Amino acid sequence: MRLLALTYRITLIQLHVFRGVIASALVLPWVGPKFRDRMIRDWSLGLLHKLRITVQVQGSLPDPGQHPVVLTSNHISWVDIFVIHSVRPVRFVSKAEVRQWPVFGWLAAKTGTLFLARASRKQTAAIGEEMEKALNQGDSLGLFPESTTSEGSSVLPFRSSMLQAAVSCQTPILPLALQYRLSDGTANPHLPFIGEMTFAHSLIKVLKAPPSHVRIQVGPLVHPSQMHRRELAQQLEQITLGLLTDAGDRRDASAFRTAPGTAPDLRASPQ
Repeated sequence: MRLLALTYRITLIQLHVFRGVIASALVLPWVGPKFRDRMIRDWSLGLLHKLRITVQVQGSLPDPGQHPVVLTSNHISWVDIFVIHSVRPVRFVSKAEVRQWPVFGWLAAKTGTLFLARASRKQTAAIGEEMEKALNQGDSLGLFPESTTSEGSSVLPFRSSMLQAAVSCQTPILPLALQYRLSDGTANPHLPFIGEMTFAHSLIKVLKAPPSHVRIQVGPLVHPSQMHRRELAQQLEQITLGLLTDAGDRRDASAFRTAPGTAPDLRASPQ
């Protein structure tokens, strides 16, 4: 019975991904930024729905029509990208290996992802120039300053080099903190994409996981004015850690309810 259920869910994912491929190839190149963002947001919500992950936001996210921002976040899983896309589509900066992932790498490229080869200083400089160009054109960016994934209870050191574009363009930075929880409030052990795990292995683990929540904790807007990027990285790291610590103090199921006066509860209801 479990095998049948897993097969059914894999089929749903395949159909949803196929829909995304068609839309990315035939529709995205011809629509404006507003409609494009809505398509990305709706598709990401649909994917999370099929993964049985409910998204909730604690705090306020800037309107896409306002000035560009750089969103930073702790990094736990490949799912993080779609979680953030489901509430605020941005152009992500991702490691070059993601471009080689079957289908998902192609989709990432079509949604404007900038791919960074961390071993190449020359390409790192080129990506920095592309990031500045994107910000100057009015695009918002999404970064994972840890440059790798962790199990999610804490944060790894933030790499300051990824923040240079925000400093150069004086673009406000909005730190986010993600936490994946099961219905009883404990950490979801199926989501971390760490170690030598392959994408295929991670996908199967996520599909086998019970329904869960991901909480997006929104921090204060940070303006990089008169701030060195190393100082900025340390500040963002501490803010992110503080957001995780604050959320970790409330592990019961009620912690995932959006508090009154905050951003609306954006749900990808479990299948």
